[in-house]
Amino acid sequence: DGDGLDLPLKDSLAALRNATQAAGRIHQVFRMQSFQRKQISDSANDESLLEDERVLSLISSKLQKPGQTDELAHSAAIRIQKKFRGWTKRKEFLIIRERIVKIQAHVRGHQVRKRYKKVVWCVGILEKVILRWRRKGTGLRGFRPDALNKVPDTPAKPSEEDDYDYLKAGRKQSEERLQKALVRVKSMVQYPEGRAQYRRLLTAVEGFQKNQQHVGSKILDDPENAPVEVEEDMLDVESLLDDDHFMSLAFE
Repeated sequence: DGDGLDLPLKDSLAALRNATQAAGRIHQVFRMQSFQRKQISDSANDESLLEDERVLSLISSKLQKPGQTDELAHSAAIRIQKKFRGWTKRKEFLIIRERIVKIQAHVRGHQVRKRYKKVVWCVGILEKVILRWRRKGTGLRGFRPDALNKVPDTPAKPSEEDDYDYLKAGRKQSEERLQKALVRVKSMVQYPEGRAQYRRLLTAVEGFQKNQQHVGSKILDDPENAPVEVEEDMLDVESLLDDDHFMSLAFE
């Protein structure tokens, strides 16, 4: 019974849907036809206007005097010549400017190269001075006294190594010393024995410094009665700190 009641409703809804779709299509066709008619009418009006303009132009050309057309052609030729001459001059100017820029670039490059050569020459001289000072100076880092005790069999020849090798060797030695110092500090921080030894070393250094100040004040006050063996009994704190063997024993 329910299906029998729903069938008429479905049929009526389907008929309504078909009717609305048909009405929409009919309206769409009518709109397209009206739009096409409007376009046709507009194109016809445009063609009529073009024909009128052509007729007017022909009439005006016939009414003009023969000398007037010559003046128009002459003025047009003058304008064309001006444009062409301006274009040629502009092209020549751009070519000349490009050449000038190239010449300026070459001159500036030459000047920069000259300055670079001077700077390189000055740097080379400074490097040679530093290297000679490092090799000949006593008490410098990397100085080996045992090298002086060795007597060469053959006369000394000029070193063939590059100066950069000496700089590289010095940098390598400084890096090794820094690594050793870093390892010592790490071991001191990690182990309580190392911290205790470091504290004892600091107290000893402070005691040496105070003793040096006290002895120095005595020498200044009474230089005649100054002790003779003061320098032998006192330790050089800076040499103690720079001694790798002592520092390694302190932090191992």
